[in-house]
Amino acid sequence: MSTEAFDAQYQLSQRDYLAHIDFYTWTRHFHVLRDLSAQESGDLLEVGTGDGVVRRCLLPLVRSYTVVDINPQLKPDVLADLRQPQPALVGRFDAVVCTEVLEHIPFDELPLCLRQLRSFLRPGGRLYLTLPHRKGHMLVVTPRQRLLKWRFPVGLTSLSEAWNRFVRRRIWIDPHHCWEIGDGHVTRAQVQARLHDAGLVNERFAQLPYCDYWVLKAPGAPGA
Repeated sequence: MSTEAFDAQYQLSQRDYLAHIDFYTWTRHFHVLRDLSAQESGDLLEVGTGDGVVRRCLLPLVRSYTVVDINPQLKPDVLADLRQPQPALVGRFDAVVCTEVLEHIPFDELPLCLRQLRSFLRPGGRLYLTLPHRKGHMLVVTPRQRLLKWRFPVGLTSLSEAWNRFVRRRIWIDPHHCWEIGDGHVTRAQVQARLHDAGLVNERFAQLPYCDYWVLKAPGAPGA
């Protein structure tokens, strides 16, 4: 994809995001919103607001809600690039939400971004993080409305993906992404090593359709 086409994503409006929302995104919202509603009521920061759904749901439930985004069309509270220092945000938040954002930045800059996210948290604060994982999926909804999910290696659930992986020797990823877990270059173990190096402690992990989901904690006791 051309640089112009890649950069065009940073001019999308919330209407654009909502018009193209899919089942995977709603599923991610469900898990993140459920956890945030149960655990957070203080000062919350969202990095990369996208469709704005999380903000609209959580705004009445928390003490304050701040949005940081690089896209001026989304009208964030703080217009900024996560890779640039943001001293005004350091140590101000009880929770940070960053879902489907970091894959839009080159993987070699992931450690910098994670250190930045951790710096925004108060001691004991939580980071709610999702990253896309390129896998095939099978989903079943039971009569009691439980969602059962299975993951398969790329190429086993689709003829086109099999052609790409085993004949063309490439794994397709979203053209707006610089990388994805399971893209043939980046593994979950590599991501988890960088989370550890950033000083973030894994409180909970889940495999969701199309993404991996972490709830991570900053060292220290809340309010310390």
